[in-house]
Amino acid sequence: MANIVRRRPFSELMGIRDEVDRFLNDTVRLFDDNVSERMGWRPSVDMEENKESFIITAELPGIQKDDIKITIVDNKVMISGEISEDKDIQEKNYYLKERARGKFSRGFTLPNSIDSSKVEATYKEGVLILTLPKAEEAMPREIAIKDS
Repeated sequence: MANIVRRRPFSELMGIRDEVDRFLNDTVRLFDDNVSERMGWRPSVDMEENKESFIITAELPGIQKDDIKITIVDNKVMISGEISEDKDIQEKNYYLKERARGKFSRGFTLPNSIDSSKVEATYKEGVLILTLPKAEEAMPREIAIKDS
């Protein structure tokens, strides 16, 4: 015996219409000049932990060292800055414009306290390396057991 399935062609068409609307909205956003401002530019970041410290490596191509700001409060780290638009270039001559410009900000909450007086930051060839030593009280300690 065959199963009878009732088709609903109009509901299928509405689903297709919704998909086309989503596609067109996404496409328009890709060509919007302010896409980096609206979506927010977020540099790629790696974070690792070892016994003594946390290490944050951020890719910040095209940014001058003086345009990067690092703020530390307790166990919270904020990296922010801005890639400035070249003033001499007129946008109407672009055929393609993909590079991110504008302000950015990345914030991280670390699981342990850090010693902000020993934090080191280096910046070379568009890569920021931030070394955040753990606070003494956050370091693992081995406790000796006494004989009773």
